[in-house]
Amino acid sequence: MKIRMIPIAIIAALTLSSCQESVNDTAKDVANARQDAAESVDAARDNASDDVAQANEEVVDAKQDYSESAEDARKKLATAESEAMISKAKAAFDVAMTEAKGRNDIAKERCDALSGAPKDSCQSTADANRTAEEAKATADRDAALMAADAHDN
Repeated sequence: MKIRMIPIAIIAALTLSSCQESVNDTAKDVANARQDAAESVDAARDNASDDVAQANEEVVDAKQDYSESAEDARKKLATAESEAMISKAKAAFDVAMTEAKGRNDIAKERCDALSGAPKDSCQSTADANRTAEEAKATADRDAALMAADAHDN
């Protein structure tokens, strides 16, 4: 039985020896594998760097879009507030002018109880008061309109 094993062992040894690479071939294969691995890692790093750069650009774009949206919203809000200020100024002016006219009408009715120079003096005073009230209402309205214009800009 030992004799039959010897040819099998020889065949196995020859087969295995022909499959083994030389040290030189193995070193070349290892060097090639290292080179391939290094190139693959470099390519992966380049791809990762490109992906990160792309993501960063998208973040910058998103921030810019957000800023523009926020700026648009701020402008719309400022415009709405300005328009409200204008409406309020005009309404306050209309009320003040109506009140001035009403007070003037009442004062003139009181003046009708008088005659002569006292009546003329009373009517002049009523008219002067109305003129002063209207001037104040106009100044208040103009100041409010200027504030509204400044608020919108």
